[in-house]
Formats: sequence, structure tokens, C-alpha cells
Amino acid sequence: MKKYYITFVLSICALLTFSQGYEFGIVQVSGYNFKIVAIPNFNSAGNTNISDVGFTLMMPAGSADITNQSGLFGGRNWDVTQFDAATLSGLGGDGTEDGFLFNLPPGATLLAHTNGQQIDLVSFDVTNTPISGLLRFLSNAEAIATGAGGALDSFYNSNIDATTTQNYFFGIASGMGSFDFSLLGIHDANFGLYHVTVYPNPTKGILFLGGDVSKLKTVEIYSMTGQRVMEVKGDFREINIETLQSAIYFLKLNAADSAGTIKIVKE
Repeated sequence: MKKYYITFVLSICALLTFSQGYEFGIVQVSGYNFKIVAIPNFNSAGNTNISDVGFTLMMPAGSADITNQSGLFGGRNWDVTQFDAATLSGLGGDGTEDGFLFNLPPGATLLAHTNGQQIDLVSFDVTNTPISGLLRFLSNAEAIATGAGGALDSFYNSNIDATTTQNYFFGIASGMGSFDFSLLGIHDANFGLYHVTVYPNPTKGILFLGGDVSKLKTVEIYSMTGQRVMEVKGDFREINIETLQSAIYFLKLNAADSAGTIKIVKE
């Protein structure tokens, strides 16, 4: 009976241990500068000893690259290895995305944190300004990850209770698994015979319009729920949206015989 009791206690301890962990998320800092964060689901007074961490980010295949990666805790440097779409096709990919494997080599960093806190892991820039497609985490369950035999998996190896180092990766945080590049850069709207550019996007308050703005009759701004929150008449070359809350909106450009819509972000 004693033997069964010990086994039961050990099983409960194991469940309690693995009920703690860290989710990963992508955060846009500004423009094409991003950071990756880890979000714990428990409090720690400083006994979490971080060993090594890794994950793979996917981007549209092409010239876009990841540069200027900088470790954001413990002063530890990260390694980044690129795998092009052709290479990933041999692992189960569809040939449309390149992969970037991030790895924090084994070391030691003691970290205190609170439940739900965003812990900055690494920052980086995306070059060659892609304006479509996603920056996203590769899931450990995807064909590419399984085809790579776990070499591209996300993990968070830590000793959180002064016993042994284990993988406490808990998945991707809800709503933080990807970033849509279509929200960035100078955007073109082609509608009918007209062509209008809108920049910067995202914006902190001022939008500039170029191109065939003389053809416009009105410019309307709609929320994600379809509510019109602003209408502009007259001079469309500069539109002030400082009074709008930080969110995603749709800029509707109305000419006499056609209309076009561009997604914009108010920071």
C-alpha cells in the first residue's frame, strides 16, 4: 500500500510541475521591428533558471530576411538559421514560406516574473519590407516540424523549482501567433482608373494620400465591426485620425464612379 501511495504522490507532483509553463507570442514594436515574448502562467520569485529556448518563425518565401537579433534578457545572444522554401519542401512544406530557426544556446539566467507577464526574449528586424503574407510561428504539430524530427520545434528549457531542467513550452499565446505584413508599409489602392497611395501604415495619427487624390469625392473610415467612425471631405492629401482609438480600420476611398478600400492601423 505504501508503494502505491508513493507512486500516487509522484504522479500528482508531475502533474503539478507540468501545469506550469510559458506561451510564446509575436509583438510588433514599430514598423518592421518585432520581438518575441514568453508569457508564464505562474508567479516566480526568481528561482526559474533559464537554460535554452528555441522556436521557428515562418515568412513568405523571397528576399525578406531577419537581422539585428538582440537578446533581451541576461545579455545572452541568440542564433538564427534560415531554411529556404525549397529546403522546407523536402520536409513537408508547400514551397511558399522560408523558415528562421531561433535558438538561445544553453546557459544560465535566473528570472523572476508574475503570472501573465510578457517576458521579452529577443528582438529583430525584418528586411526588404514585405507587404503581404504572415510572420508566424511554426507549430510543433505541422508537417515541416515533424518532418524535421523536432529540430525546428518550439521549446523553453528551464529549471523552475530547483530540481531538474525540463521543457516548459506551453504553446502559442492566443492572438499572438502571427503578424500580417499587409498592415505595414505604403499601400496602393487601385480602383477603376484610379491609383492612390496611403502612408505611413501603421500610423500614430496622420495619414498621407498620394496619387489620384483629385479624383476622390469623400474618404470614409470604418471600424472592424462596420461602423463608420469618420468621413473626410475636401483636401484628402493629409488625414488626421489622432482622435481614433488604437485599432484596425478600413479606409474607403470614394470617387465619382468607383471606390476602393485599404486596411489601416492606428497605433
